[in-house]
Amino acid sequence: MLQFSLALLLFGFSGLIASAPYFYINQQQGESVSVFERHDLSLKTKIPTLKGPAGIAISPHNPWFAVTYPEQGMISFMDSEKLIPLEHISVGGSPFGAVFAGGHLYYSDWSRNLVGVIHPGTGRTIKKITVGKSPAGIATNACESQVWVLNRESNSISVIDTDNFQVIKNIAVGRAPFALAMDKRFAYIANSQGNTLSIVDLADLSEIKRIKVGRMPYGVAVDQKQHKVYVSNQLENTVSVLDAKTHKLIHILKTGAYPENIAVDEENQHLFVLNWFDGSLSVFDTQTDKALKLINLSEGSRAFGQFVSESKVCMKK
Repeated sequence: MLQFSLALLLFGFSGLIASAPYFYINQQQGESVSVFERHDLSLKTKIPTLKGPAGIAISPHNPWFAVTYPEQGMISFMDSEKLIPLEHISVGGSPFGAVFAGGHLYYSDWSRNLVGVIHPGTGRTIKKITVGKSPAGIATNACESQVWVLNRESNSISVIDTDNFQVIKNIAVGRAPFALAMDKRFAYIANSQGNTLSIVDLADLSEIKRIKVGRMPYGVAVDQKQHKVYVSNQLENTVSVLDAKTHKLIHILKTGAYPENIAVDEENQHLFVLNWFDGSLSVFDTQTDKALKLINLSEGSRAFGQFVSESKVCMKK
């Protein structure tokens, strides 16, 4: 186990840092994270990991990102400037999704039906929060006052208050919710076995609409500049494009085989779609929704979560 102290990095990095120049793709059937340049999509380097990296979370306040290993019960912290591993932490269970919020790392534990909270400065799990069955996707709102986790086998969302680490509400959604993304007003949840997208109001924490999308929706991404919501449909090899203002379907994009995780780079106007069976990454222009490039990756490439850093504006009342 590496013994670099994350506490050394905390000093001087309390505010929002500039967008990282890279995006990251885990090799779940290998032992590395591929680092790509955002501006020209070229491969920068590969960072060694433990075996089977799956989930990823990028810190908006500090120069690091985290990687989860569901099969090993481990989480790694990586330096996003030096592009090296910092520390490997044993948490047990099956850590899957992850997100930074309120100075902590939250991760969903698939097998133990909980959300763990890690203090990055010590690497210790300071809280374990009971949620629904098989928690998967996890995200935070712009002000990082809440963490939302999707309970796949409970067909629900647990909303966690980051001040007191308590679940403040459970919200019923469609069948087998798996991934989510948020804009200023709504959360968008892919219900993988319901072939639907639930839209939940962030203000009153209730589902306001459920929209039919493709078969087995797996990933969700939001482009707030272009006012679009993207949903990957695994069994159709497509991405559904919705107008975020009207929630109407406006395009269907063809992808590689079995598209899974997706993310938007608003700064460079790119949509990234990871194609699991093809071992490839489809890149689209978010202004036109036209295909730009297909990047060949290693077999078993996966980056569950937000694998491109995103800017969020907190509008506190």
